[in-house]
Amino acid sequence: MPILVRRKLAPFFVAGLLFSTIASLQAQQEAAQIATQQDLMNREGTQALPPSSQYRISDSELGEIDLVSRTPKPKMFTFSTAQSFNYTSNAFLVNSNEQDAFFWNGRFDASIVPYSVRGITPHLTFEQNFFRYTRFSSLDFDSQTLQADVKFDLNRSGTWFITPSYGINRLYTPRGSAGEFYRYGLANVSLTHYVPLGPVYLVAMAGAYARNGASSAFDRIAPYGSAVALYSPIENVQLSAFVRPEVQFYTNDPIKSSRTDFNVSVGTSVAWTPIEYVSIGASLAFVGNYSNSGVQGYNVFSPSIAVGGQISF
Repeated sequence: MPILVRRKLAPFFVAGLLFSTIASLQAQQEAAQIATQQDLMNREGTQALPPSSQYRISDSELGEIDLVSRTPKPKMFTFSTAQSFNYTSNAFLVNSNEQDAFFWNGRFDASIVPYSVRGITPHLTFEQNFFRYTRFSSLDFDSQTLQADVKFDLNRSGTWFITPSYGINRLYTPRGSAGEFYRYGLANVSLTHYVPLGPVYLVAMAGAYARNGASSAFDRIAPYGSAVALYSPIENVQLSAFVRPEVQFYTNDPIKSSRTDFNVSVGTSVAWTPIEYVSIGASLAFVGNYSNSGVQGYNVFSPSIAVGGQISF
């Protein structure tokens, strides 16, 4: 693969790591909510291909020819991991008597692209997560996700694309007899646009998802948006800021039938990519949940240190 293309992949790998950090916070939120409310004391990457690059070929009759565009074929198999060490100011996501804790989130992914044509790239991904807490080991949980998605490019450069997906998720305790305590299906569709501006990359996403699970108390429909700005002051170092607002319309909340929450995640991070497909970073994130049911509101502050890596072939 040309060096130009390889270097362009780094910002998107970091962007994926950032969205994974947000997903990790959301998964931690979900587990804490479920554990607290049910007394079980035991969550778009975004994958983006770089713009088509210019290539030069030779022809015996025509001489040197510059191709206007050429889209590299995606790798069939991708294996990735992200290991983050986090602090949470509100382990149980309550609006009073907050308790802090440190926790580790280990994420492992295996993805396959069964086939692809120009502008259409399907993925099938299995993800395994582990969450372990220091002060509250009873909050420890694991999760598994099997997701299918298809990326449809809306222009030749691939800077606009839409991604529908559906995933089956399960959360379970790693010890004791409680076992699985939550299972749900998640249908999602998103529109993504990214803009390369020299050393700066802007990634924006808008979408909506529908969740249906057992228990149904957490079923909801939620439109959302997200934006990431990445800046590379020197080679292999990326600074970023992100925001992700979301409106959650609960369909079966047992406390308030018309429950609506506004959830927002904001933060900043720095990442270093010393070698291809390996990044080390730190982030600061704030999550606020504001609910018309009152008791479901909370704030949480979570700094983290993460190491991520991936290999594709």
